Amino acid sequence: MARQEPVNDLGPRLKDHREPLIEFICRPCHRHCALERKLLVKVFGDGVSFAVIRRRMAMGCDRMQTPEGDKCSAHFPCLDDTDGPDGS
Repeated sequence: MARQEPVNDLGPRLKDHREPLIEFICRPCHRHCALERKLLVKVFGDGVSFAVIRRRMAMGCDRMQTPEGDKCSAHFPCLDDTDGPDGS
């Protein structure tokens, strides 16, 4: 049985971006990598939102769950300023 997508997770989806490599950056954590789109589709499916992938990639980040909310700077540059909690 397929898992239901959360209704409130309506951000950009992996199927909307066709680049073979998708860049992921978090400057405070010194993370910068290029993820293969084919592998992301294989693991998550093409209907997954970038918000879900971001949360998975940033698991363990102390800045993700703070009393003030999500302060993690992890983002996908291919989404311009639409993916970070504060536009980063």
